[in-house]
Amino acid sequence: QDYKPEEDPCRYKSVKTGRGPLGPDWKKELHAKKDCPHMCAYKLVTVKFKWWGLQNKVENFIQKQEKRLFTNFHRQLFCWIDKWIDLNMEDIRRMEEETRRELDEVSKKK
Repeated sequence: QDYKPEEDPCRYKSVKTGRGPLGPDWKKELHAKKDCPHMCAYKLVTVKFKWWGLQNKVENFIQKQEKRLFTNFHRQLFCWIDKWIDLNMEDIRRMEEETRRELDEVSKKK
């Protein structure tokens, strides 16, 4: 339902870094490459929905959506590498400030 060929790490090849496309054994291959920078991020998501009769259904639904959200985000992050690889901290802080202002404007309208 969320699949976009241009955001498929199995098809994408970065022009700037040469990374990609990712094959079925990309995790093992990455572990073997000592000169390739990489990171692992863990996300702790806690869901508590205490409503008798609905708790399991709602919590299961939220878990599925959370997995979908993070999977799509990480696909995009990999496939958009050419857009962000050259950013420095000043660029990132500027973008954060612009985003904060935009969010403030949206919340003022409500």
